[in-house]
Amino acid sequence: MSRKYSQELLDKIVQRQEMVNIKGTNVLVKKLPDSDEIGAMDPRLYNDMKKQLTIMKLMPKSMMKMDASPKSVEKLRNMFGEVKSVPIVEKKIDIVTEHVKAKDGYKIPVRIYKSETMKENAPILYFIHGGGFFGGSPDVVEELIKLIVEKTDILAFSVDYRLAPENPYPTGHEDCYSVLKWVYANVERLGANKKNLFVAGDSAGGNLTQYCTTRDMEENLGMVKGQLLLYPTVNMANVEDELFRWSKDEYEMHPKHRKGLEMMLDMFSGMSGELESILGTADVKNVYLTPYIGDGKGLPPTFITVGEHDFLKVECLAYASKLTKAGVDTTTVLYKGFGHAYGDNIGVYPQSEDCAIEMGNFILKYSS
Repeated sequence: MSRKYSQELLDKIVQRQEMVNIKGTNVLVKKLPDSDEIGAMDPRLYNDMKKQLTIMKLMPKSMMKMDASPKSVEKLRNMFGEVKSVPIVEKKIDIVTEHVKAKDGYKIPVRIYKSETMKENAPILYFIHGGGFFGGSPDVVEELIKLIVEKTDILAFSVDYRLAPENPYPTGHEDCYSVLKWVYANVERLGANKKNLFVAGDSAGGNLTQYCTTRDMEENLGMVKGQLLLYPTVNMANVEDELFRWSKDEYEMHPKHRKGLEMMLDMFSGMSGELESILGTADVKNVYLTPYIGDGKGLPPTFITVGEHDFLKVECLAYASKLTKAGVDTTTVLYKGFGHAYGDNIGVYPQSEDCAIEMGNFILKYSS
């Protein structure tokens, strides 16, 4: 299937990008390729969401409320589990599934992606999907992983960890860390270089990624060469300081899109407040669920990307600034006109492909 956009639009994203200092850290701002309207949604995204936004405007606020009830969780799982990407990868990529034994004996499925032209001693990408800790799947991010593999010829893994609330915290987190250790111990037999192992994840998967890196540091194993956090959940406890205080005033919104954007921000705000119930813990103010409270010192090179209208934008940019101040080599990319989960739209929006390219460049740059 072909891309739903032109190569020209993809090229213009790079041509129009600029480096901007935000809260003390350099941020690579990716402007819309074909619009200079401040605070506007990407026209392709807006066109795809017009029907949904119209329905939301007509819905009473009580119907938009999400909670931890089985009915709400199932509804959100259906939403978060939808595969939106279209196949654009042309190179042959073999995908096999192996199983890793968890601490309690459960066999965790792990997909392995290997291109027909994989590099000798290739770097490794270990990807952890998002979905609020209770949804999503490797299927949702598969095209993103395949595209990175095609463009870099690295070896990639994707984990199908157990989900809450059926498997309360820290089950999913420990599953992901168990797989990281397995990957590190097994990649050499697959022709890759374990010294260049990068962990990545989107949204809740970004939190799980940071957990893996933190545990690796705590145990002094030195497995993680770098981490890539896509619009990650890093301040679940909403800890405020000089860098972070969430407010709608932190968002530029074009008048023609303001009402719809505010509705989406309100909806995701309500969802984030239910994570404690979904995870089955009353303690989210710890360095694992709220890595924002950590000092960040000693973390490996870190890539952070977030959308201009994402509810998590404020904490993501604050976290990038905090890591920079702690001396962490931090690469931050902000996409104008987008909200959450653009990594799930490969082949649909040029920004999604651009993000895959930036991720691949980061991995190759920091591989020795």
